[in-house]
Amino acid sequence: MRAFLRKCRGALGFGVMWGVAWAAIFAAIAFAVGIFDPDSIDPGEGPLRVGAIGGIFGFVSGIAFGATLALADGRKSLSKLSVGRAALWGAIGTALFPLLTAVDNSMLIILCPIGAALAAGSVAIAKRAELRAAEELPQLPR
Repeated sequence: MRAFLRKCRGALGFGVMWGVAWAAIFAAIAFAVGIFDPDSIDPGEGPLRVGAIGGIFGFVSGIAFGATLALADGRKSLSKLSVGRAALWGAIGTALFPLLTAVDNSMLIILCPIGAALAAGSVAIAKRAELRAAEELPQLPR
C-alpha cells in the first residue's frame, strides 16, 4: 500500500509541476499572440484565462505522465530512467487527455513535443540532483 501511495504522490507532484509549466507556456503564447496579432484574440481570452486553461491541461497531463511512468517503469527511480524513454512517456501522457476527450486532436503535433520536453527535463533534473547529492556525501576515512 505504501508503494501505491508513493506513486500517487509522485503523479500528483508531476501534475502540479506540469500545471505550473503549462500555465506559463500557454500564458506566454497568449501574450505573444496579443502583441503580434491582437485581432485574432476574442474578448476574455487574455493571457491569464489562457494560462488557467493551460494549467488545468498541464495538471491532467502531468498526472497522466506520472501514471504512465508508474505503470511502465514503476520499479525504476526517476534518476535511473533514460531521458529518451522519459520523453516517450511524456509524449504519451500528454496525448492521453486530448485523445480521450473531445479536444481537437490536431493539437497533438504541438502538445506532445512540449510534454516530451517537460518529461525529459524532469529526468535530467533528477539525474543532476542525484549526482550533486553523491558529490556532497562525506568521504569515509580509510
